[in-house]
Amino acid sequence: MKHYKLRTNIIVLLALFLFSILGSAEAESQFEVETMEVKVYRDGLTHVTQTLTVDDLLPVIDLPLLSSSVENLIALDENQLAVDYQQNATNLTVFTLGASQISVEYDTVALTNKEADVWTLILNHPYNLTVFLPENSTIVYLNQVPTTIVAAGIEVSLSLYPGQWELSYIVPLLLEDPNKDTSSARIPVEYLVAMSIVAVAAVLIAVLVARRKKTINIKKILSRHPGLVKEDISVIEFLVEKDGKAFEAEIRERFPDLPRTSLWRLVRRLEGLELVEIKRIGLENQVQLKK
Repeated sequence: MKHYKLRTNIIVLLALFLFSILGSAEAESQFEVETMEVKVYRDGLTHVTQTLTVDDLLPVIDLPLLSSSVENLIALDENQLAVDYQQNATNLTVFTLGASQISVEYDTVALTNKEADVWTLILNHPYNLTVFLPENSTIVYLNQVPTTIVAAGIEVSLSLYPGQWELSYIVPLLLEDPNKDTSSARIPVEYLVAMSIVAVAAVLIAVLVARRKKTINIKKILSRHPGLVKEDISVIEFLVEKDGKAFEAEIRERFPDLPRTSLWRLVRRLEGLELVEIKRIGLENQVQLKK
């Protein structure tokens, strides 16, 4: 009887072990990292870009982040449409909802620190990635040997395999060329006075033109599109208040009750009606009313 119980316990333990292995394998097969890049700027800010191939049958994936302190985070599908997500410490839960590809971008200042003139980048990651250092950087320390180091002109990039990395580098100061002849750059006082008069006149003309410029006629917009819903009208009115254009982050801040995904679809719908146009400025989308 005791031998039978012992066998039963061993079988249960083996079953639990196999289930744990299968569960971890299933979690790893949620997505495959195509590319991952870490761009380091002179002030220590790092911009992370990650492209994933995901199982379109899964409604959600869990993605580790390089830091718990991130800003300007955005997740897009293969059609460049925003998808919803939740962040919990260094883990990002992305609601893929049938997408086959996801791109994630975010900024963080938590990966770098500076002592005297030496910057240090610390990474602990499970994927292959490429690090781009600031222009004209000089590497002074590496705790491991990278897969490759490429110096293309004034930019240095390193291909790093998964693991914990510590990379120290020096960024030179931005100084003017001491050999540059500035004597020929002296401008006569009379020319400066004339240019000042021209500048003042240009400002006055711009002010007059701005005063004569017609304001956006929101009633005309609404009359041409009677099918707009309440949320559409509210966003259009907000854009009018902002002189016809606003960043997506400003719109989200003005309408906190609208989910991020719903707001993005609303803006895309207005774009389809040719009421607005979307421009990519830096890391943000700017929404602008069409005149």
